[in-house]
Amino acid sequence: MSRSLAILLVVLVGCRPSPQQEYDTALSIVNRQQERLDALRPAYDAARHKAALVVCKEIAGVTPDESASVALEQLQGILGQAVDTPAPANQATDKLNVNDADAAIDQLIAAQASFQEQQVAISAPMAKANEVMNNINTPGTPEAKRFEEVLSAMPEVKAYKRQEERLERAQQAADAAEAALHGAATQ
Repeated sequence: MSRSLAILLVVLVGCRPSPQQEYDTALSIVNRQQERLDALRPAYDAARHKAALVVCKEIAGVTPDESASVALEQLQGILGQAVDTPAPANQATDKLNVNDADAAIDQLIAAQASFQEQQVAISAPMAKANEVMNNINTPGTPEAKRFEEVLSAMPEVKAYKRQEERLERAQQAADAAEAALHGAATQ
């Protein structure tokens, strides 16, 4: 019986992969896991962008692109009004009419004030959206916390995080195999 036990031990020990083979296998697993993680990266990046837009819309009411589009439309409307407004008739007179000059200055001042009000109204949503997007990128802000909540619930992000964990475990196994390889080499 001891002879068959000895043969069994020889067979089992002889069938075990060498430390170099174990290390090579572990490295190939790490490489495959890294490739899978790299393949998931575009979807992860797209999910981050989508989550930022969702939070921005939630807080500011518009996304940066939407606010820019609305601002462009409003500017086109303002420019259209300016083109449609007739210029004062040119009066051919020999005398300078002071009242007309004062009225023209008053009109210019009123137009400038109106333009500034319109400019503020146009830029306010864009400024708010940009502020929210900046706060999303600032750790610790309520916007950043909300972004992380929305982001972590997305399936693409969950898949990416699971793959990161698989890669980490594979790297730990490769490190252990490398340590065993160096331990076997020193003996």
